[in-house]
Amino acid sequence: MKQNKITFSLFSIILGLISILYFNPAQAIPAFASKYEKSCSYCHTAWPQLNKRGRRYKEQGYRLPDEVGEDQSIAGYMELGTFPISTRLISRPVDKKSSGDFKLRALHEIELYVAGSVGKRWSAFFEIEAEDENDFSPDIPVGVLSFNLHPAFNIQAVLGDTFWADPYGFLSDNQRLTRGHVSVIDQRFGGADGDKGRLRSRRQSVNLTGRLFDRLFYFAGVGGVAGDSEGVNASNFQGRIAFDITDDIMIGAFGITGETNAHTVTSTTTDPDSGFLRETSTQFADREFRRYGIDFQADLPSEWGNTRFQGAFIHTEDDNAEGTLTEDNNAWSIQAFHTFKTKTGKPTWVPLIRYDHYEKNDGEDKYDEVSLNLSYYLKQNIRAYVEYFNQINVPDGKDDDDRITLQMELAF
Repeated sequence: MKQNKITFSLFSIILGLISILYFNPAQAIPAFASKYEKSCSYCHTAWPQLNKRGRRYKEQGYRLPDEVGEDQSIAGYMELGTFPISTRLISRPVDKKSSGDFKLRALHEIELYVAGSVGKRWSAFFEIEAEDENDFSPDIPVGVLSFNLHPAFNIQAVLGDTFWADPYGFLSDNQRLTRGHVSVIDQRFGGADGDKGRLRSRRQSVNLTGRLFDRLFYFAGVGGVAGDSEGVNASNFQGRIAFDITDDIMIGAFGITGETNAHTVTSTTTDPDSGFLRETSTQFADREFRRYGIDFQADLPSEWGNTRFQGAFIHTEDDNAEGTLTEDNNAWSIQAFHTFKTKTGKPTWVPLIRYDHYEKNDGEDKYDEVSLNLSYYLKQNIRAYVEYFNQINVPDGKDDDDRITLQMELAF
């Protein structure tokens, strides 16, 4: 098994090196950028954050507006000397928490993406990743199959985070600029949404999504609980709307509601006296949960680049393990970053600040955290950053924590 993991990692690195030699390294996603002969800034404010063109491109199944309804094939990519596969390498040479050891993660993560449109109506996105935390064992965090009937009506089969379809990026990890996750999607709150019950956790779902008209994006779907790779008794409902007040300002709302069915969790421990294994079973009742929230995004373009503000508030309700009481918690996050750009549109320095607040234990335990990130784009698809994270407020009796990270990312 370990040999297979090493082989997979070496294969990924070799494939990445071949891609660097074969593709134009000035492009963020070679399959897309080479196809249209565009730079990364055509679809991104600062990769991987999307601008309006990038959002529309994703929503329409990786098609430009004049390509909707056209027959497309893999051969079309090959004729242009490219293929719809991309690689992302992440190095984290410095990672230190005050509560933990210093870690030198020279190679932290390898990601392979396959994405694109096929035929007149179909598109897909698929990711394989391997990271040091799992001993570089390959995993599939995201897999999406879409039937693009009309810009206002698309069907998606998704294995991924709850709001993967959202093109604005704050409610999903696929456009994250920071090491740390936005607290609104990173907390389990009362824990009723499965064992890994975060909005950013992987779940099975089927969604309807699109734009009812140019300024109104929506999606609505049914899915399983977070962390359940089989979607057993899927009965959770999720939805999201986003209205573009102007080309640069969006307000939105989102929510998910459902339940985790009654189940038994069995754990095995070693008896300290006898040395024998001992099994302990814990019974969990049916547990309902609800997550409701609002969010916004605003861009302020200028001659020096673009400033983007993003924020979200969420209210959560979770039945306890016995199914007898409901626990209420709130969370909110607000983030701002500025993308300095050259005259050609290439991003350079991107300073970012985010403030996160969240609650646990029925609102009794409150946390406040600050993240400061400074990125520099060596190329539009290569960036390095330093990030400082600090818990500025924690409940009585708990120790606060801070973290410093140096990271480099290369996509090709």
